[in-house]
Amino acid sequence: MDDFLLTLGALTLGGSAAILLLSLASRSTRSLYGARWRCWAWLLLCLRLAVPFPLLPQGQREAAPIQLPTFSDSIIYQSRPGGGEQSPPEGQSGEAPGKAGSQGSTVSSSYSGGQPDPSWDEPFSLSLSQLAGALWLVGVTVVVLWAGLAHLRFLRYLRRWSSPVVDSDTVRIFNQLGDSLGLGRRPRLLACQGLKVPMLAGLLRPVLLLPQDKLSGDALHYSLLHELTHFRRRDIWLKALALWVNALHWFNPLAWYMVRLVERDTELACDEAALNTLSPEEHAAYGQTILSAVSRLRKEAP
Repeated sequence: MDDFLLTLGALTLGGSAAILLLSLASRSTRSLYGARWRCWAWLLLCLRLAVPFPLLPQGQREAAPIQLPTFSDSIIYQSRPGGGEQSPPEGQSGEAPGKAGSQGSTVSSSYSGGQPDPSWDEPFSLSLSQLAGALWLVGVTVVVLWAGLAHLRFLRYLRRWSSPVVDSDTVRIFNQLGDSLGLGRRPRLLACQGLKVPMLAGLLRPVLLLPQDKLSGDALHYSLLHELTHFRRRDIWLKALALWVNALHWFNPLAWYMVRLVERDTELACDEAALNTLSPEEHAAYGQTILSAVSRLRKEAP
């Protein structure tokens, strides 16, 4: 447990430093590291933080020339044996006097290699590292269960309120964009009641969800282009990996901040990739479509 906590602590310190550096790099107006390259950096960082164990086997360590004092893993709780303090009475030894009779021999056998007293229980002790490990595991379980229940509720909502898109114009534009992006495998195209903006959902069985209110013209074209670009870049996998890292490092506020940064950079990188497929004359219309979607989301936010 001590080695695991030390590895987790080292990952937390190193990961926090990397998150701060990437956050500062994204704020620099003249940064050479665009959103696309930051997404690769987030992927490498999340892959390392997702495994809170040493990646290489720990060999025999040589003693350092300078030894620094370390904190001992103190015992914070210890129970007493179930049968009380088990020790021979004062004046008795392993070999009882002859006048002690059978009682003395019984005492002698119970303390000198005979059958142990059944009332003896091993004392239970709880160290500081064991308590910290238990608290960490409880936090991970709570975060994972919370995210899992939210996902199950979303799936139940989709099964009830979504339906395949049957509009011929929408399906045609969807297929044309999929061909232009070179997508052999494509997400299912569904319309969902209550949805305000298009979105991509699902890891193993991805679906592209459109609002029930029919989109048309540039809004439909650029919205589908944006979501299909997300699908081609596999951004949803990076977001899921960031959520897993957040669950493992729930005690670190920067891990929660990292999820927001990954969400932002994946959106920026998606926009960069989508704009590269459009002519310069279409950039303004694409930007207006994205801004309108963001505005609708902000109006719905509490």
